[in-house]
Amino acid sequence: MKNKLGLILLFFFILGTTIAFAQENVVYNDRYVRQLEMEIKSLKSQLRSRNNEINTLEGKLNNQDKEIFDLKDNLEDRRDDINTLNERINNQLTEITILKNNLIEKNTKIFSLERGLQSKDSKIEELNNLLNTKNSTVNGLEFNISVLKSQIDDLLEDVNIKDGKINSLQSNLAQKNLDVSNYTYELDRSNFENDDLKYKTSQLELEVDILRDRYADDGDDDDDEEEEDIEDMLEDDYDRYSDDDVTLRFDRFNVSISSNEIRVKMYGSNFDRNDEWKDRDKSDFRDFIEDLCKDIDKDYNEDIEVIVYDDDKDKVGEYSYDDRDNEISDYDEY
Repeated sequence: MKNKLGLILLFFFILGTTIAFAQENVVYNDRYVRQLEMEIKSLKSQLRSRNNEINTLEGKLNNQDKEIFDLKDNLEDRRDDINTLNERINNQLTEITILKNNLIEKNTKIFSLERGLQSKDSKIEELNNLLNTKNSTVNGLEFNISVLKSQIDDLLEDVNIKDGKINSLQSNLAQKNLDVSNYTYELDRSNFENDDLKYKTSQLELEVDILRDRYADDGDDDDDEEEEDIEDMLEDDYDRYSDDDVTLRFDRFNVSISSNEIRVKMYGSNFDRNDEWKDRDKSDFRDFIEDLCKDIDKDYNEDIEVIVYDDDKDKVGEYSYDDRDNEISDYDEY
């Protein structure tokens, strides 16, 4: 009887211990679930913050593009002004050349007249009577000479005026060249800032995509399986592009399926945007991307967007494939 009572007490002790342990485990699991929910909310908040930063950067990038466009317009206007000034200077130089030639001709005539007068000095005495009869003729010649000298003075004054205008035009031209240099510097600085913004935007987009991929909802198992099937196909058939100049390799593909399109991200492993990427056959590479899209489209019949990254995770190309036309409808290559 005592043994049975002992066994009963032992049974109830074990049962109570088990129930207490189970209740404690339920409380712990409930706390762990709430902690996971808080972490998910925090990650979603971070993702919204990243999206806001991307939108801000895109706005700045659009403003930079407008400023660059305005600077280009101003630069073209300055070039037109310089060309107009050059044409005016050439016209002034032509006028000066004509005036100088006329002055040389007048000087030649004067020199010839002076030599004629000198050659007649020995005959002055013999020709005094003749000269007296020719006084009117001599007076006429003297009048003509004075007129010529007056014209020469006027020409010299015009030449001095033209020289002053040329100096003024040259000064204006130097100022215009300085303005062009300043605008060129501002344009180069704007291009540098624009490239820097594009690079930062690309990096932020990549971080956002990584966060989306890492913390995506696991509820849609069918989409996940389809995405994995596409990724496996791409890794088998499109992990390398080759032409006569370069071979580009891709070591990772990321596929996401939404309600209206399929997005494919291709991550390069052996090329950089400033080296091997620039050496590729651009038309042939677009055909490579189009073939990739057609292989996906034949099973899904959706529009496809393909984004290519180099080995530094910089975005180097974006391609949009139209399901209705069965071809690439738009693309950007950097």
